[in-house]
Amino acid sequence: MEKIIGIDLGTTYSAIAQLDDLGNPEVLASTDNNKKITASAVYIKDKNVIVGDKALDALAATPKNVVTETKRQMENDAVYSIGTGKWIDKDDNNKDSYTPTHISSFILSKLKTYASDVKKAVITVPALFAEKARVATLDAAKMAGIEVISLINEPTAAACYYASLPNVKKITGKILVFDLGGGTFDVTVCDVQGEKVEVITSRGDKWLGGKDFDKELVNLINNKYKNAAGQELDLENKNPIYMEIAEQIKRALSVRENHAEVIEGPAGPKKIEISRSEFEQSIQTHIEKLKMLMEEALEGSGLKPENVSHTLLVGGSTRIPIITKTIETVMKKPPLKGVNVDEAVAAGAVVYAGMQSKKNLNEAQKKAIEKVKLQDVCNFYLGTLVQEDDLILNRKVTANLILIDRDTPLPATKTDRLVTIYDDQEAISIDITQSEGREKNKEFVNIIHQGRLEFPDKKPKGRAIDVTYTYDNSGKLHCSFTDVTSRKKYEISLRPESAEDLKKNYEVIEHIVIE
Repeated sequence: MEKIIGIDLGTTYSAIAQLDDLGNPEVLASTDNNKKITASAVYIKDKNVIVGDKALDALAATPKNVVTETKRQMENDAVYSIGTGKWIDKDDNNKDSYTPTHISSFILSKLKTYASDVKKAVITVPALFAEKARVATLDAAKMAGIEVISLINEPTAAACYYASLPNVKKITGKILVFDLGGGTFDVTVCDVQGEKVEVITSRGDKWLGGKDFDKELVNLINNKYKNAAGQELDLENKNPIYMEIAEQIKRALSVRENHAEVIEGPAGPKKIEISRSEFEQSIQTHIEKLKMLMEEALEGSGLKPENVSHTLLVGGSTRIPIITKTIETVMKKPPLKGVNVDEAVAAGAVVYAGMQSKKNLNEAQKKAIEKVKLQDVCNFYLGTLVQEDDLILNRKVTANLILIDRDTPLPATKTDRLVTIYDDQEAISIDITQSEGREKNKEFVNIIHQGRLEFPDKKPKGRAIDVTYTYDNSGKLHCSFTDVTSRKKYEISLRPESAEDLKKNYEVIEHIVIE
C-alpha cells in the first residue's frame, strides 16, 4: 500500500509525518540524529549535498556553501550562488547556482528518506504564500519524486491536528491559531466544533518570523562587540555564522534572564553579555506588528478577544517569553499549552492527507480520519483587470475588479458579466490578479496569469463576456472567459503541473548525492 505523508517545509526547520496503523499522526525522526525536526539548511559542494544539522555544522568553516532561509525566496527569481554565499539574479551562465526550488527539493528528498515507500504527500505553506511560491513548492516536490495530493495552509494544518486529538471536545469553540515560525507569521481564526474545523479568516506576514528576531539580535551583538573591541564584526562575509550564534542566544534567553557568549571577530574573541530585556527591546517593532495582525484577524472574524475560547501556539518562535506575554495582552488570557509547537503542522498535514486519499488507508485509519471535517477559506482577493471610466480624468483607466473576496469559504465560484468597450474590438486581454488587500489600483496587485481571448468576428461595443472563477479546497484556481455571442472560451487552471525549466532541474537533481 502506498504510504501518504504530511510535510512541514519550514524556513528554519522541517518535519515529516505519517499515520500509524491506528490513524494517529506520527512525526518521524531523522535517520541522522533521531530528532523529529530537520534543520532546513543545505550544504552544497561539487554536486554533493548535505541537509540538516550537518549542514549547519559546516557554517563556521564554509559559510558560502551553506544556504538557509530558502523558503523566503520561493516567489523570487533569484538563485543561490555557491562560493559567493548570496542570492543573486538568475543567470543561465552561472553553473554553480541553485534556484529556491532546487534547494527545497533537496530538503524534501532528505525528509523522504525517513519513511519507506513515500510517493504521495500533503505539503504545508504559509497562508499568504503567493501563487508563484506555491507553484515553486509543487515543483520542488516533483523533483524530489513526491506527488502532491494537495497544499494546505500551515495554521489550517495545525487546526486539523488539533481537531484530531482525543480531548478535542474539551477545547471546542472559536480558536485562534498563532503560527510564528522562522520566516513567516500566520494568525488564523477557526470555529472548532468537535472534529469539525471551519476557518473564518487568516492574516499574516510572510516576512516576519524568528529569523527577523535573529537579525535584530545580530545587530545587538555587533554593537556590543564594537563597544568591547573598537571594531565591528565582519557581517558582510560571516553573517550566516552570526545568525546561527544569534539563534542560540535567543534560545538561551527563552529560559534565562541573561546570557554570556564569547564572540569571535576581527579584534579577537570578546565576551559579551545580553539580557532578555535588551533582546525584547530590540524586537519591539516586530512585536507591535504581531499585535496588529492579531487584531486584524479578530476584526476580520467579527470576534472580540472574549469570544475566543483558546489560542493555539504553533511554530518554534512561540517559545520566546515575550510572545506569550503579547498573546496574553491581546487575547486577555494565556495561550493553550500541551500541543507540540514543532510537530503540529506536519501532524496536521498528514491528517489532511488521509482525508484526501482514503483509498490508501486501512480500516482503522479511515475510522480515525473520517471524523475530521475541514472548511477552509480563500486567503487572497482574486480578480481581473478591466477598463473603467474615470470621471475625474475623463478617460478610460485600467482597474482591478475583485471576483472572489478574501475569507470566502472554499470551494468558491463567482461569475460576473463584463462587456467590450470599443466598436470592432477583435479581442480582450486577460489579466488574472491576486492581492492581499481589496486593491483597485493595478500597481498594487500581482498579475498571476496573462492571456488573450480573440473574437471570431468584429462586433459593436457592449459584447458580453462571462467571467467565471472557481477556487477549490486545494488552492487551485480555474478561470474561464466566455464570449456570450460566439461561445468561444478562454480557460486556464492556475496551479501548473510543472515550471518551464523543470526538466532541466530534474537533470541536475539526478546527478546530486543527498546525505
